[in-house]
Amino acid sequence: MRELSIPAVIIPATGQQLFFSIFARMKPDTQLSKRNFWIIVLNSTSAYVLAYLLVFYINHFTKLITASLFSIPAGFDWDQTYFYIENYQWTHDMVTTIYSSGLLLNFLLGLISLGIFYSIYEEITRLKIFLIWFTLLSFNLFFSNLLIGNLFTKGIGYVFQWAFFTDTTKVLIAMVGFFGLIATAFVMKRPILYSANAYFVALNERNFPFFFTAQITVPFVVGTLLSVFYFYPRILFQERYSWLSLALVLLILFLGINDEEPMIFDPDEPPPPIRISKIFVIAAVILYVGLRILFNSRHTFP
Repeated sequence: MRELSIPAVIIPATGQQLFFSIFARMKPDTQLSKRNFWIIVLNSTSAYVLAYLLVFYINHFTKLITASLFSIPAGFDWDQTYFYIENYQWTHDMVTTIYSSGLLLNFLLGLISLGIFYSIYEEITRLKIFLIWFTLLSFNLFFSNLLIGNLFTKGIGYVFQWAFFTDTTKVLIAMVGFFGLIATAFVMKRPILYSANAYFVALNERNFPFFFTAQITVPFVVGTLLSVFYFYPRILFQERYSWLSLALVLLILFLGINDEEPMIFDPDEPPPPIRISKIFVIAAVILYVGLRILFNSRHTFP
């Protein structure tokens, strides 16, 4: 893949111009049609749902597995873990291990996911959007916990409370979380641009608003609403506020792309066909509905 040599801004100057331009440029029998727009939305939203459930339940079951290492009786349902011990029985090692292991594991898997993406970034595959969402969501889980969970003593905030960190130390950790979110935006900028080659032979000021809205913006909004509906009627602290930090990441990412040049992937090849990814859609529906039904009642672990 190579980039055009002529510098140019690839997105409109304002959000209002962006959304008006998207629908103004949609025409039947072209790649920028309404049909193709919603196909990209469907594929990306399905990938978001799969990645979200995977990230959430990795953290969920890592808590349960680490609790079993301390012989703590535990239970779980679709959104909570339960530890059947008295408050006085908790120790610093228990709290640190149980409430930090899942976050660290997700962060490590996010790094691996990013590495896999760069190993296949030139391939024309929709797997890349799943890897993008998994990396974004795992990084967001980790850094938002350092920021939000730390300040409100939720999640990993319990670890810092049991470590008797001073308020100054907690603020410094929160700053690490905040700047980690900003760094995530800059790290994920290029992968999102590269993922466009699954649908287009080039990315420029004409098709970028269409692509970014269909691939990122709408799936984020729809995926967030689906996650809220999934956890209803109990919406936990992390699920209630983590979308704010991810929205911040996507906003910074969008503004950062404003400085990018147009990209060309393979001008000698015809545009890739824009089709529904049946595997993503079917898997997302089965897991979304199936896990919610399967975990609706409380289960013991192991």
